[in-house]
Amino acid sequence: MNFREIFSGMAGVAAFGTMAALAACGGGDSARLGGHFIGAVSQPVYLERVNPAGGTPQTDTVVTNEKGEFEFRVALPDRQPAVFNLRHGADMVPLLIAPKERVNVMSFGDLNGYRVSGSPESELVSELHGILTDGARSLDSLSMLFTLAPADSPRRDELRREYSAEYVAVKRRQIGFIVENSSSLAAVYALYQRLPGDDVLFNGDTDYVYYQMVADSVQRRYPDSRYVHALEREIAAGNNQRDLARRLTEEGIAEVDYPDIELPNMYGQRVRLSSLAGKVIVIDFWSATATEGRLNNAEMKELWDEYSEAGLAVYQVSLDTSRPLWVNAVQDQKLPWVTVCDFRGEATVAARLYNVSSLPANVVIDREGNIVGRNLFGDALRRKLSELL
Repeated sequence: MNFREIFSGMAGVAAFGTMAALAACGGGDSARLGGHFIGAVSQPVYLERVNPAGGTPQTDTVVTNEKGEFEFRVALPDRQPAVFNLRHGADMVPLLIAPKERVNVMSFGDLNGYRVSGSPESELVSELHGILTDGARSLDSLSMLFTLAPADSPRRDELRREYSAEYVAVKRRQIGFIVENSSSLAAVYALYQRLPGDDVLFNGDTDYVYYQMVADSVQRRYPDSRYVHALEREIAAGNNQRDLARRLTEEGIAEVDYPDIELPNMYGQRVRLSSLAGKVIVIDFWSATATEGRLNNAEMKELWDEYSEAGLAVYQVSLDTSRPLWVNAVQDQKLPWVTVCDFRGEATVAARLYNVSSLPANVVIDREGNIVGRNLFGDALRRKLSELL
């Protein structure tokens, strides 16, 4: 069973309970889970954990006292954080509980407005839950207004634009949450949450970069987590499929005179500089932390728009050491060319081969594979490209 299949049973934006199927039961440390559901007197509350094989969920049950209070002792497998569903009636609260935590959940009505404390990961899950439930509510409202508007009404066009803008805004908040909390297990949870009707996280194939970023970050913090191991297996399977597709379509690598380099792009695929042979290539060295980086990228995008169809290629090498920082910059700036990074910073082999000692830096290669320019920017680079293209 792969990670995507484990999550396939989720319903709505709060469904995360099937992820607990990755956790073995029994042994390990325990935690305390208490709560107060105001108005829920002498009513059953369920704490649900799914079996590793995906069978019938294991469920503990308590009954609230005369104040609506309850308490569970939570057995945690493998002394690792685990995922649970706290259920009351038709409502559910997803929780990520770690050993020795004293978690408290409070609700004044239905559980959509719950508050959680004592568990940093659960608090993050609650934050994302709020982002997505509020977003889904807003989109439902716009959809209802659209349905009620006359078919030939200009208001429908306005509502369609409003819906699209709100959808993008919600998804950007979700992506922002993932990037900001990439070392948290809550980010793994966030990767698999969907607005109603969604099949992908945001941009389909390009979403892979977020899965890889989270896996790399969380692995350092939770190296023994079964959630992380399952996510890594899914990513590896995706990598194998992408590599196979690349090999089947690759037409061969040209022989070149300039130093060839091969570095991974955002999707983990290694891209050779020589795969761009026959075009005019700008090897651009930059860093998301460099103050000039955004400005230089904006100027390069103007040149790209002007010359890419004529045969311009850009092979952009990042000297960053932080994957989340680099990924966020590339996605935020919508860089359209090949962008690669091995996270070795100034020690990357590409910088040594091309004698890069400071940023920004670039190298221009003509169609015949000759290095014809170095560190050309602005008008100087434009003039060189106009000569070559």
